[in-house]
Amino acid sequence: MVALWENQKTLRIISLMINEIDMRGVTVYFVTSYPRSDMGKGTFIAQLLNVVEDSDAIKFDGILNTNINGHHTAKGYGDFGVYEQFNPKRSFSDEHYLIGGEILLNFIKQFGENEHLQITPHLSLYVEYLLMKMWKDIGSPKNLFVEIGGVFKDNEVAPIFQSIINHFIKRKNGRVILLSEFSYNGEYVKTKTVQDGIKMLQNYGIEPWLILARETKEMGMVSLSERLGFERILLSKIGQNFSQDFVNVISVPFFENLNDYTKYVARRFLPLVQNTQENKKIFFASRNRAKIKDVELYLGDEYQILTPYDFEDKSIDIVEGIASIQENAFAKARSYAVSTGLLTLADDTGFFIHELMGEPGVAVRRWGGELPEKASPEEFWEYLKQKTACLNEINCHFERCFCVVSPSGKYDFVFRKKEGVLNKEKLKRPYNGSGYPLGAAFEPKNQEATWDEMSDEQKKEFDKKLISDLKTALKNLIK
Repeated sequence: MVALWENQKTLRIISLMINEIDMRGVTVYFVTSYPRSDMGKGTFIAQLLNVVEDSDAIKFDGILNTNINGHHTAKGYGDFGVYEQFNPKRSFSDEHYLIGGEILLNFIKQFGENEHLQITPHLSLYVEYLLMKMWKDIGSPKNLFVEIGGVFKDNEVAPIFQSIINHFIKRKNGRVILLSEFSYNGEYVKTKTVQDGIKMLQNYGIEPWLILARETKEMGMVSLSERLGFERILLSKIGQNFSQDFVNVISVPFFENLNDYTKYVARRFLPLVQNTQENKKIFFASRNRAKIKDVELYLGDEYQILTPYDFEDKSIDIVEGIASIQENAFAKARSYAVSTGLLTLADDTGFFIHELMGEPGVAVRRWGGELPEKASPEEFWEYLKQKTACLNEINCHFERCFCVVSPSGKYDFVFRKKEGVLNKEKLKRPYNGSGYPLGAAFEPKNQEATWDEMSDEQKKEFDKKLISDLKTALKNLIK
């Protein structure tokens, strides 16, 4: 009688072993780097272990040259020594270490008599099981940091971890952190290295959850506004060149004192993973008191509205670009969400006069660059009168974008478009000082009053859908 041979027996056995381990409610952070291995993964994880509650770490090394005990480094040295340096009450040893030689030896001993074994998928699935078993053996922490030695594209890494990471992401409990670096040519920040790292991961079907971009020592200790500017440049490049926008970007200074690094990681990383949102407080990123008044009118029945006037010590300088109102609104909302730790609302407006080929466009107050950055409302009003003096019927429209960003990095957009005309008779008047120069002359379609002339109830009725959309977006982002 001929015996039957079971195909893929090893995969079936390991899959059953994996299914016996319940990791629901656990988040696994896979930490990798580009373009080099020595980017400070161990130092970063050491900080995370210090500041993230209920957390532990596992280190993977694909190397084969172990000693008789299966170790590559002795206890207390290498990355484990760094872990312990910043977490002196904890010990990291064999139970935290996955090393290539030991993995291969045990894998062959356990499954070598089965069908022909391969690195992918057999060994890869086995390493996935080992990660899960080790997580359980070290106490089943709610947050597990997996330090992947080498660079992801290395032959001892990608064939094993590509499917592991995608399995965890598919199960909704896997996140990838990419450590990379900015470069600096003495004039401006360059982001090509980070972009190459993203491209490398995407070649394996992996999207990073967080990009940690190290600054060079030459860049010095810049202000928060400048650092957020670096991150904005990187986010803009990512938006232009990749299919996904990344909100979770952290620019990291060069720290002479690593204790300062710990504090920085706590301030920047914890909001991404903890519920720091107070449900009834939102931050509105504007110093325009007329805008603040309208937002309080629209949302004040459900939320306490905070503004830069309430956080003078956290005030930041955000330069508005001319690319799009969406990019400007996002930049303001994200910057203040980082600065304040609050769910943040920001807006930007484009105003387009049809007979002037769409002027002033996105940079309204600066009239597309024709007026200075700090042009006053009065200066804008006089310039508006000059530019429209020879026009007959001043047809125009507003495009307004609101962006909501949570400290955890989630975001949403709400858009509003208003068609109308500029009333030439009202343009002849002196500026009324309302805070909305255009609001003194713009009459929305089917309305016989300018925005400044409307009552609060008329404004709420006119923007009824906008108010509803804003409240929906805010509620969706509150955990």
